[in-house]
Amino acid sequence: MATDLSSALRAAGSLAAVASDHTSAQAGAAAVLTELKSIIPIEAAEIIALHPFTQAPMMLASHGYATEVLDNLHSDEFFRLVEYLDLPDTGRPTRMKDLPGDPLDNWAVSDVLLPAGYREGLTMCLRTSDGRFVGVLNLSTTDPQHPSDIAKDILTQLCTALGNMADPLRSRGWVTSLLGTSAMAVGLDAHGHPIALPGVPKHDLLQEDTELLSVARKSARMKSWSSFVWPTDSGFFRVRVLPCTAEESITTLVSLDTIDLGPLSRRELEVLTLAAEGLSNNEIGEALVVTRRTVATHVEHILDKIQAPNRAAAASYALREGLILGKVDRHDA
Repeated sequence: MATDLSSALRAAGSLAAVASDHTSAQAGAAAVLTELKSIIPIEAAEIIALHPFTQAPMMLASHGYATEVLDNLHSDEFFRLVEYLDLPDTGRPTRMKDLPGDPLDNWAVSDVLLPAGYREGLTMCLRTSDGRFVGVLNLSTTDPQHPSDIAKDILTQLCTALGNMADPLRSRGWVTSLLGTSAMAVGLDAHGHPIALPGVPKHDLLQEDTELLSVARKSARMKSWSSFVWPTDSGFFRVRVLPCTAEESITTLVSLDTIDLGPLSRRELEVLTLAAEGLSNNEIGEALVVTRRTVATHVEHILDKIQAPNRAAAASYALREGLILGKVDRHDA
């Protein structure tokens, strides 16, 4: 257990090495918790990362906490408390005794940690080298004398190292865990220009001046997740447009991977897309330069293939499953 400056420096160096010596964030976090036990007599600890698009907590490693305690530590109420204390902005480790006012007035202390038997503990928001808030370290002890001031100083030095370890955007492995192993992707900056993601393959369709990226930019302005299908001569891609709130330089992630339309033909997908936009059979016929009867036949086939009871249900299915073409070659302009 670190008790003086020299041992504290050795402990900090050891923890920093552990944090950077693993290819996966999960393995690094588990090793960090193991190493922490030699510095602080902890009974429970966890390291979480924040999903880069939704900010939902993602467990990297945990030890000792009961499920109900973890549920509270991952709740919106806990994160509002963390924000109130300015912990994401400072990266400052904060113990119960460091809280302003009476710690018993703090909901997390009085209603969550003390009833679970913990008498002290620490929360630290993890920040990357470029200042992004990407995760949280929570640890708890039954001994009110710990974590000590020295232990707190050690963790202060490690905020960035642990943040870089937990960063969900740091590697191909994390991107594939979010998007799938076959996905290709680029980021978009605030002006819509593509930014390469380290270790993540991209596609010619994701270049600066492509029509697909132009459609993706328009979709990104909605500030919500969206998905559409993009046709090529060799097949179809599913395109996903995801807002990225955790990365200052990247505002949107655009990914694509191959998709099998199943029983639907391209023409049926065009009809389904226009139906989902609210067009009537007459309007679809005019857009595609086919007769109303032909459109009605396509609609019948679509309903049969996706087992939808009516046109409205088919449109809802298309929107829900992302079976909407990003472009339809219309002839009604």
